[in-house]
Amino acid sequence: MLRRNWVTFLIPLVLLLAVALIPYIWILLASFKKRVDLITPDPKWVFEPTVVNYVEIFGKGFDVFLLNSIIIGFSSTALTVIVGTMAAYGFSRFRIPAGNHLFFLILATRLGPPVAYALPMYLIFDAFGLVNSHFAVILAHATFNLVLVVWMMRSFFNDVPREIEEAAYLDGCGHFRVFWRFAIPMTYPGLVAVMIFVLIFSWNELLFALILSAGETRTLPVMIPSLVLHTGTLWGQVAAASIIQSIPVLIFIFFIQKKLVQGLTFGAVKG
Repeated sequence: MLRRNWVTFLIPLVLLLAVALIPYIWILLASFKKRVDLITPDPKWVFEPTVVNYVEIFGKGFDVFLLNSIIIGFSSTALTVIVGTMAAYGFSRFRIPAGNHLFFLILATRLGPPVAYALPMYLIFDAFGLVNSHFAVILAHATFNLVLVVWMMRSFFNDVPREIEEAAYLDGCGHFRVFWRFAIPMTYPGLVAVMIFVLIFSWNELLFALILSAGETRTLPVMIPSLVLHTGTLWGQVAAASIIQSIPVLIFIFFIQKKLVQGLTFGAVKG
């Protein structure tokens, strides 16, 4: 009976893993194929691998786009997490006039599609001379990801017992010291989970990176569509660019995956 139950749960797991991994494996194989092997009507699983696709994309300034994505992605994540975490702690611990209405107003900024904010945001940044700069994209990403940080971190802070912080206040700690020495360490797994979500959203974002940047400041998601030419799509280079684009995030998640699991389950079980 136990073996039958184990097999029952294993089959859906294998199916889900196949759905998640097969596209990535296909792209990985395609990045090492020649163009003639990619455009054949029947997929070729046995082929002579080549690194020409990787060589060609780096010849097109791929390293510059990769550096731009790293700068914008990690800077936007740092800015969003710092500001959003402090705001979330304020909503969780202090009496803010019309706090619930203000919190809903912050959430309401994500109710509309991002394209609706594209033109106003472009005009604002253009008035300040920030268009075609890293800072414009960083600020745009931080603006839209801030909602996620405030919403998630507020729930994490709500799960932290207030008695611990009250004891720290009695020992003479100020608000910021309590926040930094007690609240942040106790919600660290949740903070890591939020960081990963924000980084992924910023890393893969296309609309604002396309509108607010140009030339040497563009990111990888903007570079990849440029491989679609009027003569046809360079699928091998698209696959190679996609694989390299995923590597930094995969490395980042690999080293903090344990904290990610703890963060996703933080507060799920109440004592």
